[in-house]
Amino acid sequence: ECPSAFAPFLNDFFVKALDPPHTRIIKVDILVSLALEPAAIEAVLKELRTYIRSPDKKFVCASIRAVGRVAELARIVYDRHGQKSGSAVQERQTANRIALDCLYGLAVVTQAGDNKVVIGEAVC
Repeated sequence: ECPSAFAPFLNDFFVKALDPPHTRIIKVDILVSLALEPAAIEAVLKELRTYIRSPDKKFVCASIRAVGRVAELARIVYDRHGQKSGSAVQERQTANRIALDCLYGLAVVTQAGDNKVVIGEAVC
């Protein structure tokens, strides 16, 4: 109910190589829930970029969906941050940059990918 209580432990929810498949999916969902501050958004997106290279296609699809959810959250988080700091325009530009970076990354996945399921997830 209160993801901000876990925000200081963000790195603890990064997926480890030995995590079982179901744990990986749960950790990705938790990471999205913890993307509540600008620094957390940057860290989560950086981490998700590494997950998209995984050979586990179900995990890759979950990671792609997570990128989209974090990009949506970025606008809300950066707008709120801009209102607090008095730099709303600059923060909105940062949120737009993040959204465009995510879109570019998904476009690269569709061009470089050979798995139809992964490409379909990136397009939807």
